[in-house]
Amino acid sequence: MGAERAEEASAAAVFPEAEEVSAGVAHPANGDEWGMRRRSPHVLRSEFMTMMLSEEEKRAVAEAIKRAELTTSGEIVFALTGKSGRYHHANLQAALIGAIAATAIYLTLPVPQSIGLVIWTEIIGFALTLAVIPHIPWRRWLISKKEMDECVQDSAFREFYASGLYKTRESNGVLIYLSCFERRVVVLGDKGIHEKMGDPHWNEVRDRIIRGIRQGQAVQGICTAVEICGQALARHFPRRPDDINELSDEVLDRTNR
Repeated sequence: MGAERAEEASAAAVFPEAEEVSAGVAHPANGDEWGMRRRSPHVLRSEFMTMMLSEEEKRAVAEAIKRAELTTSGEIVFALTGKSGRYHHANLQAALIGAIAATAIYLTLPVPQSIGLVIWTEIIGFALTLAVIPHIPWRRWLISKKEMDECVQDSAFREFYASGLYKTRESNGVLIYLSCFERRVVVLGDKGIHEKMGDPHWNEVRDRIIRGIRQGQAVQGICTAVEICGQALARHFPRRPDDINELSDEVLDRTNR
């Protein structure tokens, strides 16, 4: 089944100097292509923190989703990922910098020097940096904000489909997507709920998560955002007598991929 992007909702504020863009996603019945409209981002600062949830915290979020869905036919999915892009070019750039730095250090040392040792120093510096850099947060400095925005948006839409949210009977699924490396939060609402709520609602959901993270209460912020989504869904899509839980309430943890 295809779909078309009428709006997209995203907010980045998990980490410092994250950009914030807002909207939602629509899912028309006969669409077969994605279209996109973006808003100009503005910088938002917060304290650095790593978004990793313990099993207990995941259960708390799952319980919040379960409670939120008790009075609605809508579906809510929360997904957490370590990163939305691979950024191989950033790894190679960092490896080149590592090779140059290692060579510069070697040439300043009071040790015997030769062309052969210089070459080996470059190779070792390149290889070690290439192995280590994917695990170092400051790799972000080598990646443009635009590229990270695009990677997170694309990854969120892929998750929207992979999770099955596009299959809901009344097109009333909502995805809350956190991408740790890029420090972004994305909220996507399917056509049915987005047409009734619009951007202001997704902004509120996003802002509750941001506020919780800033206050060191990330899980509470996520659960509050889930509750807000549940209230909106219940208002416009109350639970039906024949309603079933179409999707799992468990947190989709993609942090190891």
